[in-house]
Amino acid sequence: MRRVVMAMATLASLLTVGQASANTPDIPSSPDIPSAYVVAAEDNGIPPEVLYAVAMTESKMSLEHTVRPWPWTLNVGGKGYRYDTRNEACTALRSFLQQTRVVDVGIAQMNVRWQTQVFGPGKRFSDPCAGLDPYANLDEAAKVIRQHYDAAGDWVVAAGRYHRPAGGAPAERYRRHVREELAQLGSSPSMGTDSAELMVARVASSRRPAAPSATATTPDNDANLTWVTPTPRSPDADVTWVTPEPRRWMAEVAVASR
Repeated sequence: MRRVVMAMATLASLLTVGQASANTPDIPSSPDIPSAYVVAAEDNGIPPEVLYAVAMTESKMSLEHTVRPWPWTLNVGGKGYRYDTRNEACTALRSFLQQTRVVDVGIAQMNVRWQTQVFGPGKRFSDPCAGLDPYANLDEAAKVIRQHYDAAGDWVVAAGRYHRPAGGAPAERYRRHVREELAQLGSSPSMGTDSAELMVARVASSRRPAAPSATATTPDNDANLTWVTPTPRSPDADVTWVTPEPRRWMAEVAVASR
């Protein structure tokens, strides 16, 4: 696990929006928000820093030299579980679901029982393990946050309702954590078009080779993902970067594997 964490920390520091900005001086600088969060947020009309702050509040994990949201995260009965790989998280999720459906899944902790718009037969996450896909998870979380913002008119209040729609003390505690994460980013939520973060994400992706198309082979547990190896990458690194399908952007979410 230590080698996994060290390798992931190295790549997380290299392949972020901030790093892309450093290599493209003609583009405005941006907060340290990886492009996956930027695109998922702005595709759904919310500020990237809000989505990133929510993901950090939900699933952050301390690595060797940084802290990032961790995609292979579950929460059952208020207790968090983090796994090295998607397969381990999926196995644990199936086991937990034999006992309860009140399980938070993935990088933004979508709940199997309460998020019925995405979990269930015929829904986006017809297989609960599909909720572990960090891109789909972020996309759906952004949709929910946007809905709460439309009702509340305040991004931090919307984040609190994302955690607990009924409000009360749990929502207030959650809002406090989100504010702390926003303060770490050195920004307050705002919304506009063509933000600096989104520009960096788009331009950085355009300068990389396009992801290969999925092949028509028998699907396995990760058949919905296209695996992309970035550079630089040390020969012994046990980390790859994934994007769900060839798109106009290369969403950067660090995923560790043994």
